[in-house]
Amino acid sequence: MKKVIFILIALFFFTCKRNDELPLSDVPGRIAMRDNFSDFQLSLRDGSYSKFTNIVPYRWSHDGSKLATVSSNWNASGFYSIVDAATLTEIVRLNNRADAGICWSPNDSEVAYMESMDSSIVRFHLQTKQKQVIHLPAGYQYSGDIDWSPDGKNFVFIQNDQVYSTLYFLCTIGADGSNFKILSEGFLQNPRWSPDGKTIAFNDNTAIFLINPDGSNKRKWIDDAENPCWSTDGAILMYTVFEDFNWGYKSVIRAREIGGDQRERLIYDGCGLIDWCPVED
Repeated sequence: MKKVIFILIALFFFTCKRNDELPLSDVPGRIAMRDNFSDFQLSLRDGSYSKFTNIVPYRWSHDGSKLATVSSNWNASGFYSIVDAATLTEIVRLNNRADAGICWSPNDSEVAYMESMDSSIVRFHLQTKQKQVIHLPAGYQYSGDIDWSPDGKNFVFIQNDQVYSTLYFLCTIGADGSNFKILSEGFLQNPRWSPDGKTIAFNDNTAIFLINPDGSNKRKWIDDAENPCWSTDGAILMYTVFEDFNWGYKSVIRAREIGGDQRERLIYDGCGLIDWCPVED
């Protein structure tokens, strides 16, 4: 009788055991990714992919209809172009002087980019072509990417000390140029605001950290990873992770839940993540 009970308990355990892998249905949309030689677009639904030519993908608009790109022509000073995401036809070219980071407003009507040579953030309205320049503290470099808060009121970006070149600061400033703050310091890159505006993800050296927008509760989320990108509901981060390979490392794209069981999924082996557009085509 005891043997029968043991078998029944074992069967119950294995049939009720949760699936540790994040379902593919939880990671919709498409990604831009990069190997050692080229940039690609990958559909997360059917696994189809295509190579980007003559442009370098940077950031998709929130609705996925447009893509901010950087010129791959080294003689063109790295200008930004906004292109149609489906046809890659240029919509507008920005007269930027350095490709130090670009992001989209919450409603995709504007882009904002870092103008590192002028220590400023430039807001550009896609329809009116109007510009608004937000001046940043002089004497620093600004080349570590930028993101716009989901309520449209603030930017988060990276400031680099010109004297101590490996010292970076995670900063925020109001979208009107007010209320400049330094949240953290380290070897920082790639800040991304969560969809609910309560958390900023970024990479510090070779780890992804999370921090509150007021600079509190900085915590390490995962080691040996960079370039975090949020799902639309803020429940999942996609990122590049560095895994041992032969006598070195290789780039692998993974996605993981922020909370709960922190289930994860391999997205692509052998490329690094540029951006995730987490909306269905």
